[in-house]
Amino acid sequence: MSFGPTTLKPTADTGNGLGPRTQILNVAKTNITRAELTTMIQALKEEGHTVAGVDGYTADDQADNVQIAVQSTITYVADSSNALGVTGAASTILADFDQARAQ
Repeated sequence: MSFGPTTLKPTADTGNGLGPRTQILNVAKTNITRAELTTMIQALKEEGHTVAGVDGYTADDQADNVQIAVQSTITYVADSSNALGVTGAASTILADFDQARAQ
């Protein structure tokens, strides 16, 4: 939902201020390492996505779920095995903010 003034009256409508498209991904795997996270981010960049943020990673390699925000006009496709070049990783799409669909 986006909010904004229209002739001094507030409005609410479906949309986002995050760019043309932002998808929030969840990558699940037991004990994700820094090297694996780096591989995932590099794979996303090679596909043409911009990585806007990462959450859930722990420095001691204990994270089992990491959320990654990607921005692009490309549709990310979830992968249930070996996601983003990491053996045993599975990815899902938690949210998809798509300006093109909002209109």
